[in-house]
Amino acid sequence: MKKLIAIAGMAALMAACSPSKKSDWGTGLNTVDRKYNKPASETFDAAVAALKSYDIQVNRDRHDAMGGELIGQRANGDKVTVTVSSTDATHSQATVRVDPGDVGLSTMIHEKMAEKLGMGTAKSNLTGGNTFEGYYDLNVKDAVTAAEKTAAKLGWTVVHKDMKGDTAIVDARTDDSTPVRFRAEPTDDNRGRTRVTFIAGAGKTDQSKTLLSKMHDEFDRHAGQHAH
Repeated sequence: MKKLIAIAGMAALMAACSPSKKSDWGTGLNTVDRKYNKPASETFDAAVAALKSYDIQVNRDRHDAMGGELIGQRANGDKVTVTVSSTDATHSQATVRVDPGDVGLSTMIHEKMAEKLGMGTAKSNLTGGNTFEGYYDLNVKDAVTAAEKTAAKLGWTVVHKDMKGDTAIVDARTDDSTPVRFRAEPTDDNRGRTRVTFIAGAGKTDQSKTLLSKMHDEFDRHAGQHAH
């Protein structure tokens, strides 16, 4: 099996992010908008922590329970602006802008915010409540392609792809930044099938159950067959 080329770290994030053209006067070069399934106060705290983790000096910090604005400066003089607003009691939206254009850093800051919020990557629950396994008559490379198409069809953003040995991982985020993961690996059965593990969020919740159903059903369509 031909080994996939790993697309790791920030290079993948730069290519996969979805910049906000509205905030960039049509350029989309330096601004990234994301929604979070967290209250505005928690998202704002995560933004503060994210800037500090990248040694970005915070020059302005104005916020309340409904959100706020952070203005920081990098050592090279680039200006970083993070705006957080509440959409309801448990959800918020954040915009990260770097001047001049640096969509890669904007995306890195969002990923760090997600990490601080406990939403870094999808993780299997010990009870298996947020995982599902399927077996497919396709190779690992084609499984990765199907995973990418699944994410695109569902409106999710792929943030990381990697290959470790014969196992491929595709990480993505839903429209509220919940992490999901597709893991594909070969099996030793006589049909040479590929096992695909679908992981949603980090716990056994109604949300993870719904996401797993969407992931599995859409993946089946793109894989061209149903799991056995």
